[in-house]
Amino acid sequence: MKDNAAGENTRLLLSTAFISGMSIMALEMSASRLLAPFFGTSLFVWTNIIGITMISLSIGYYFGGKIADGKPDSKPLFKVLLATSVFTVLIPFIAPAVMRVSQSAVKTGSTGVFYGSMLGTILLFAPPLTALGGVSPYVIRLTISEAASSGSVAGKVFAVSTVGSILGTFLPVLILIPVLGTKQTILIFGVCLIVLSLIGLGKQRLSVFALLLLFTTSIVGSAGSGEGVIFEKESVHNYIQVVENGGVRYLKLNEGYAYHSIYNPDSVTVGGVWDYFNILPLLKPDSDDALIIGLAAGTVARQYRFFYPDLAVDGVELDSEIISAGVEYFDMTGANLNIFHMDGRNFLKTADKKYDLVIVDAYKQPYIPFHLTTLEFFYEVKTNLHIEGLVAINVATTGSGSKVQRMLENTLASVFENVYTLDVPNTLNSIVIASDSGLSFELSPVNPDLAEITSMVSGRIRKVEFDSAVLVLTDDRAPVEMYTDLMIFDYIRSEDTRKFTEQFE
Repeated sequence: MKDNAAGENTRLLLSTAFISGMSIMALEMSASRLLAPFFGTSLFVWTNIIGITMISLSIGYYFGGKIADGKPDSKPLFKVLLATSVFTVLIPFIAPAVMRVSQSAVKTGSTGVFYGSMLGTILLFAPPLTALGGVSPYVIRLTISEAASSGSVAGKVFAVSTVGSILGTFLPVLILIPVLGTKQTILIFGVCLIVLSLIGLGKQRLSVFALLLLFTTSIVGSAGSGEGVIFEKESVHNYIQVVENGGVRYLKLNEGYAYHSIYNPDSVTVGGVWDYFNILPLLKPDSDDALIIGLAAGTVARQYRFFYPDLAVDGVELDSEIISAGVEYFDMTGANLNIFHMDGRNFLKTADKKYDLVIVDAYKQPYIPFHLTTLEFFYEVKTNLHIEGLVAINVATTGSGSKVQRMLENTLASVFENVYTLDVPNTLNSIVIASDSGLSFELSPVNPDLAEITSMVSGRIRKVEFDSAVLVLTDDRAPVEMYTDLMIFDYIRSEDTRKFTEQFE
């Protein structure tokens, strides 16, 4: 009987190491999705997530082993694990408030995105990760007291924990987050830890109620839709929302403030940066083929279908769920539109045709993916352009002094003979246009709806020359995320300064 009890205890301890290892990685993967709407998904944010995780685990390893040596009893382990699991279950509910507090530090200018996301990560994830880090050394100590070989025991515990970590990496990303969402994913792992803790404390009956809670969290949403939301879904890449207001539909990603596509059933133009891409076929009137990298829900493609019906458009979009939303809610159809579900740069590498126009409008708000801004990328674009073709990239900016914009302009100027920048009216966007041919911006609209747009272009266009003092972005060095953060930070500070001084005018 004693051997059976020892065997059951060992299995329970190994199960604890397995589920703890799985939960560690599940929390780490989920952290990026909780941070994204507030701080984006830059290298800075991922550095904080990984760094805080490693620091927390290191602290947990040290103190977990130290506490286990002092009192080799499983009860303290499961009590700490129960408290940890309760905290984990609360994360989805307290996360918005914690993130707003962290984000407010950025808005008031007291810190940057790096430190804001660090604060949010510490407050939400450092406590459970530290506690979970202490599980493996504690389990090793308890299991060694019942086994002869400490080396084999330690190896077995680490192997089981690592297998759990592998599942905790793939399950959320491939299944749980896309199907159930980030909040439910965290709840599921939190409830699993509650069940495990209660079993370890001999509270099997209570664990049944926890299992019922687990079932409930897997089928019931943890948060309702926002006002005007007619569709929402969490994909592998984004949290997607379609919002309708006054009959106009907007595509929002990751609960950000910017819209990535607009559909107005009563108007082809939508009053945004997308309207100004309609000048590109006028700059090259003999255009037959266009490529849009960052198709989103197809605002530009729909306008081209109306204004330039003979222009064949290939649209590339990384997120298949955005494509589905575009087809269903944004009228993203038409015989002249071919849609490709893949990364834009990979598409260029495999494309077997050349284009007259290439548009780059891919954002992971607020960042342009760095690999779509580099010297190497624009050479790939050039390879896929006809001799007199042109490329245009949408750049979010706070003014012509933006370092991100200057670096992009200079990178294009190192590849193409002629580079021009159009500062789009009434927006914080510029469209940088490049070609080996000189371009005339005295435009004749093909439709009266474009007359106002074309009339505003000539006075807002400026030619860009290569500047050896400005960084050329490369695959090896493209700090667009850092300079985007600094640009936003400077803009917020300037706005705060302006509002402060206005009080005394």
